[in-house]
Amino acid sequence: MAKDNLCGMNVNEKTSMKSGYIGKAYYFCCAHCKSNFNSKPARYAEE
Repeated sequence: MAKDNLCGMNVNEKTSMKSGYIGKAYYFCCAHCKSNFNSKPARYAEE
C-alpha cells in the first residue's frame, strides 16, 4: 500500500492513479488529489 500525499489515504499502487516527480512515483485516491499534486508537485512530494 502507498499513501496519498495530499489526503493521507492508503491506496493500492496497482489500481490507483499515479504521477511521477523527480524519478519517484506518487499514488492518489482520486483525480482531484492527482490534479492538485500535478499543479505543485514540489509542495507535496516527500523529501
